[in-house]
Amino acid sequence: MGTWDVGPFDNDTAADFCAFLDEAAEADRPGLIRDALARVLDADDPLDQHLAVEAVAAAALVTAQCPGGQPVTSVYGPDLPIPVLPDDLRDIAVFALERVVAEPSELRELWAETDKYLYWLRTLQLLRRVLTFPAPQPVSRSWARIDTWMRQHAPASYALLAPPADPAEVEAAQHAMGMRFPTDLLESLACHNGLTHWANLLPDQPPMSVTGILDHWQMCVEIAGDDTDLTESSEPGEEPWWHPLWIPWAQSDGDSHIIDMREGPKQGRLGNAAHDDSGHFNDGWPCLATYLTAVADALDHGGEVDGDVPYLTAQGELWWTFANETGLNGEPLTPAPTTAAHSTRPRP
Repeated sequence: MGTWDVGPFDNDTAADFCAFLDEAAEADRPGLIRDALARVLDADDPLDQHLAVEAVAAAALVTAQCPGGQPVTSVYGPDLPIPVLPDDLRDIAVFALERVVAEPSELRELWAETDKYLYWLRTLQLLRRVLTFPAPQPVSRSWARIDTWMRQHAPASYALLAPPADPAEVEAAQHAMGMRFPTDLLESLACHNGLTHWANLLPDQPPMSVTGILDHWQMCVEIAGDDTDLTESSEPGEEPWWHPLWIPWAQSDGDSHIIDMREGPKQGRLGNAAHDDSGHFNDGWPCLATYLTAVADALDHGGEVDGDVPYLTAQGELWWTFANETGLNGEPLTPAPTTAAHSTRPRP
């Protein structure tokens, strides 16, 4: 099998599979994608590398139709359109990707012998991440769930959540920044105007007040100025250090969780802007509502968000960090209790 990169379509077998899809009737293509995923799940050990490659390509086609998914731009992908795929293929694609990276898998073994193994794993992890995004709930509903959890299990943390923002202050900030805030950010600010003190209450940076959002945005815009090295991408597909149509809704130590308000189908997505690096959205979220839904799900049912899981500190405060951590500053961390039995989340 000729392979030239880690992408889902960067090999001869995947290119042949996509050509096979192009030759099939449009109505038959969803069934062929389902078959490619199912063959991996039904295969004997060790998993054949060609079956695995076709399953990865099929999973990438499913991912491309999910919120937050990347469109297929590879010249080796299908030339003809893929019809709207059934929602149940998302779960099947997740199981297929898990089978591809599990032992015994010929494809995994082949990549493990190369210096691009971790990059290949990362590519599959990003596909899986998009496939498992929860169906977004209204932001007010997610905050209500988060509030309920904290009142019950971490009241000291709940006390740090600020009351709703003043609508007049929100309007003034939008005017000063020259853009309208997305609906989910407005809804979030109507629940909590950030925190009264710094706290590790979310898996990424803590949410800011309206004043904090405006101040951080103005600081970044002033630093970037007219310097094209900071405001323009150096390579196609890369992001600048800062763009004036990014809204920093959360921030810590100069690194911000940003909402992209540039025009286009990806408007409203979440990404990150580090104080000493360029912005990036590759491992972000399709919108703030999806992110907060995932946070509420992790508290209610268990699980991770952006690689972090919730704990309680010795003082009974909510703390997010890597899985399997046992302590913080010499004191024990306790896995956060859940408030509901695990249930299957609805798909969009």
